[in-house]
Amino acid sequence: MQRGDTRAGWAGLLAFAFAFPFGVAGSLMIAPWVSILAILAFPVHAPFWRPERTPWALYGVAAFLGWALVSYLWSPHDDPGQIWRTGLGVPLYILFAIRVGQVDRVWQRRIEAAMLFMVIALGLFLLSEAVFDGASTRGFKLAAEDNPDQSEFGINILVNRSLGHATVPLLLMCMPVALISWREGGPVIGVFVLLLGAVASFSFDTEVNMVAFVLGSIAAALAAFWPRTMMASLFGLLAGSVIVLPLILPGLIDVLPDSWRAALPASFEWRLQIWSYTGDLIREQPWIGYGLDASRPLSGEAEVFAFGRLHNVEVLPLHPHNATLHVWLETGAVGAALLAGVLVALGGRIAAAQQLSRLQAVGVAWVVVVYVTLIVFSYGVWQEWHQGTVALAATSVFFLAARKPGRP
Repeated sequence: MQRGDTRAGWAGLLAFAFAFPFGVAGSLMIAPWVSILAILAFPVHAPFWRPERTPWALYGVAAFLGWALVSYLWSPHDDPGQIWRTGLGVPLYILFAIRVGQVDRVWQRRIEAAMLFMVIALGLFLLSEAVFDGASTRGFKLAAEDNPDQSEFGINILVNRSLGHATVPLLLMCMPVALISWREGGPVIGVFVLLLGAVASFSFDTEVNMVAFVLGSIAAALAAFWPRTMMASLFGLLAGSVIVLPLILPGLIDVLPDSWRAALPASFEWRLQIWSYTGDLIREQPWIGYGLDASRPLSGEAEVFAFGRLHNVEVLPLHPHNATLHVWLETGAVGAALLAGVLVALGGRIAAAQQLSRLQAVGVAWVVVVYVTLIVFSYGVWQEWHQGTVALAATSVFFLAARKPGRP
């Protein structure tokens, strides 16, 4: 047993036990809870901090994070809150996943049980909400949040948004927990967990969750056949996308036939206008970007045809709804290059790891592709609620490592 395993074990148990009610409430409280528990599990023994044990990817993360925080100096956004939420939050999320992911076998078993409780309980709740049209969440929105004057359409949007957020922890964790169940001789439980994840992902009018589930399934299948090759290829592809996609995306949007764009749902058309506008901004200041959280004041207006009439909408609502554009817009080419370097180093580290098992490769592919899909098509890069949730998913992936060194 490592020193501090008891504290780390309790941190893991409490994290996954409370992830269920926090997930039901829309997942926003997961991040501060994980941060508090990372402090509880903080390793005080010197061997944990030996420099020779530190992966190069962590130095890259520190460089990218430092550049992003420094970029606030030239940002037009005058609220420094994001500096503290990102600058303190991200290191704590990483620390939580690494430390809890290294607990001894006894604590690992206990935490795995808490993981199973969390995904099944959250999955059953979301199944109930899908069957009964979000009855519990709707009642809360109407009563506790004091929304009696909202139209039915507005309430439906609030309900589906909350349930779509609640699905994210289940979506990220259903595959790793299913793989843990499979490894321990419970394939039926694993299949049941995946079914709960699928039902939730295809409910609540949240298209990005559907896309994430499909792409995650494809990536997981490829990793099952070619685990190490898939790890290196996946992270290399992501690194290339960070550099190239923001440069070519506006041009690709411009050449889309009008008939194709007219056939798109209103939300997709709005997304294309956001990306085009963001691309224009990037071209005006490509090297160092506009600074941390600059997306908030850099907005304008556009028109989107929906429900039989034109609607005035923001052309940059809070963030670009695309992680690669978001990184380029706020941290420029410097930030994009640093992030690409992190992805290359991380992919090489995982692909070469002695204890990488086939099941762990599948879990890594699932979590990475699902998370990337969410932030490339919907959420902002700096939103802490899903960063904290990824820390939980990463912890479950650590538990899938081979119990003895060896190649899969």
